[in-house]
Amino acid sequence: FVNTVPTKLYKRGEVIVREGEASNEKMYFILNGTLSVGMGSPDQNNFHEVRKLTTGEFFGEIALISAHPRSMTVYIESDRAQLGILDKQNLIKIATTNPMFVYALLQTYVERLLEAEQKLKELVDGT
Repeated sequence: FVNTVPTKLYKRGEVIVREGEASNEKMYFILNGTLSVGMGSPDQNNFHEVRKLTTGEFFGEIALISAHPRSMTVYIESDRAQLGILDKQNLIKIATTNPMFVYALLQTYVERLLEAEQKLKELVDGT
C-alpha cells in the first residue's frame, strides 16, 4: 500500500508536525531518513527528544482517529528524508482490504503507550 500513498521529500531541520498544533488527519511513513520526536521546538532551543525514528517506522497515527492536537514535535534530523503521507480517507480504503494493517497500527500505538507509562512510572518512582 505504501506505493499508493503520496510521498514528499524533506530537508534537515524541517518540522513535519509541531506539538500543540491541530491534527491534520495525516500520518507519516518514513521511506528513508532519520527523524527526531520530542517536546518543545528545535528552532527555539527548547526541544527535548523522546525518541528517534528511522526508515520503516511511522508516526502520527493518532491524528487519523482523533482531532486531538499533536502531542509531539517531529523534525528531520538526517540530511534528507522521504515520507509517505496517509490521510484518513486512504486509511479507510486500506482498512477495508487489509485489516491487518489497522491491527499493526493499533499494536504499535499500544506499545508506545506502554513505553510512555513505564517512563512516567520511572519518573514518579525516581528511578
